[in-house]
Order: sequence, then structure tokens, then C-alpha cells
Amino acid sequence: MKYPKRPPTHIKETESWKILQHSVPSEWMVRGVSERDYGIDCYIEMVGRDGSVRGDLLSIQLKGTESLNWVHNEKQKRQETKFSGIKIETINYWMNLAVPVFLCIAETSTKRLYFAPVKQQVRNQYKKYKNQQSLSFLLRTDHRLDDENGLLKFIICYIQEKNFKELTELSRLLLIHLPQYYGFIIENQELDPFLGVEPDDELMFVHIYLTLHNLCNLLAIDWDIKWLSDIFHEDKETWKDSYYNLHNLTFTKLMPQLNNKLVEVLTSIKKIMTEYQSDFWETKQYIIYQKAIELDVSNLDSLIF
Repeated sequence: MKYPKRPPTHIKETESWKILQHSVPSEWMVRGVSERDYGIDCYIEMVGRDGSVRGDLLSIQLKGTESLNWVHNEKQKRQETKFSGIKIETINYWMNLAVPVFLCIAETSTKRLYFAPVKQQVRNQYKKYKNQQSLSFLLRTDHRLDDENGLLKFIICYIQEKNFKELTELSRLLLIHLPQYYGFIIENQELDPFLGVEPDDELMFVHIYLTLHNLCNLLAIDWDIKWLSDIFHEDKETWKDSYYNLHNLTFTKLMPQLNNKLVEVLTSIKKIMTEYQSDFWETKQYIIYQKAIELDVSNLDSLIF
């Protein structure tokens, strides 16, 4: 007597789904796609540990394999492999989606789930993306969803991709106005500490502070400068001044710190635009790319002297 047989591909798909469900935090919501598959298997809405639902939505393409062929990367001190054969048509669809996209590979032999941030990796190999019929994606052993550090990196990748447009706009703003920003930082050090900061200079300070602070968040650079509210509060407590909100003594303390952050941000932006993703930036954002190429982070004084 003959019976229907379940094909191995269906078994692998079920295993992959089980691994995905087991790997993500239990409070996250996984929503399967019931319509025909065009390159997305599910959407995940991340939920805060306090239960807050903030609309942090991302899409997942899930694939399963028995085992991955890991190769040691001596330079990066980690194991890596490539998942190949993703059609450009599918990638075009992913790049058009309004939410971050992750390719997740379930290794069924180990019950582990690895992820690749799709849009970031496409920008990293933009020339191949534009000239090939298919593309490979890099998997790393430290990009594992069932691992606490890997989960943190997943969230960071999500935040960076979600805010990629903001990164582009803030980078443009910083590179275009860099001479004015750097000049302001240099000129407002070692001034008469007793004098108050004029309103126009206060506004410029707040603008530069917020620009650098937001860029540090987007670039995963630690922000170890006091919060803006604390800066104003401490100045007020020190001077008891009813007219000026800030004084030169505050500027003298803060400007060297802002200068250090400026260097860190510019170094990161230059690497992204001229090394890691040079083909993308040259093609899509040529003016910003040229600004980054011309930038000499080690000699910012040349901008103003």
C-alpha cells in the first residue's frame, strides 16, 4: 500500500522554522507570510523587554542547510562562510522594501541560526550587485541569533539600517559644513572663562553637539560626553546667571571632547564611504563620496588655516 511521502525539503523548512522560533527572544512577534513567497518568509516585530511595542519591524528570508562550511579568517579572528546563489531579482526586491531585511540561515545539524544584514552587504559589494546575475552573502560565527552577543549585533544592524537615510543626511551636513564646525570648535577653547556664551554661539554649539551625538549613535561609536541637559544644568548651578545659559569655562572643557568625537566620526565615515562601500557611495552619492575622498582627518587644521 502506498502513502504520500514528505519530501526532505519540507522537513528542512520545518526544522528551520523551529530554529528561528527558538533563536529569537520570546517576546518578539514572528509573523509568517501567507501570500506567495517573493523573497520574504516572515516579518519580525521586535518588542522591548518591558513589553513596549514601538513599530520596530524587519523582514526575514529564512533558508536551511544541514551544515555550513566555515573557514577561519585570520585577520578578523573569526569563522566565516558564504551563502551563494541569491538571484539579483530577489535582491532588487529586498532593496526596495521599506524595512531592514535579513537573510537567516538555519544550520540544522547544530540548531543554530546565522544572519546577514542584506542591504548593508549589498552596499559592500555594490559593483557585483550591479553586474552579476546572483550574489553571495557573508555569514559569520559572531552573527548568531541564539547568542546574546550575536543578538546585540543583530539589533545594532537593524538600528543602523533603519536609520541609514539619516546617516546619509547627517554625513552630508557634516562634510559640507566641516570647516565651519571645526573652526567653531577650535576657536572656542581657552577663552575668558568668566564670559557668557552669546545666543548665536550657543545655538551653533547645540547644533554641532546633536549632529555628532546622532552620528555616533548611528555609527555605533561610544558617546562619553555629558548629556546636553546636564551641561546646561551644571553651568547654571556654577554661575547662577539669569542672562547667559552657558559660559566660556563650559566651552573650554567641552570643545576638546567634541573635537575627539569629530575625529572618530570622520574616520568612520571616510572608511565606510571610501573603503567598505566605495562603489555604492561613488554611484549613489557622488558629491558626498568626493568630499570623503578629499578629507584628510589627520590634518583638519588645513580646513581653517
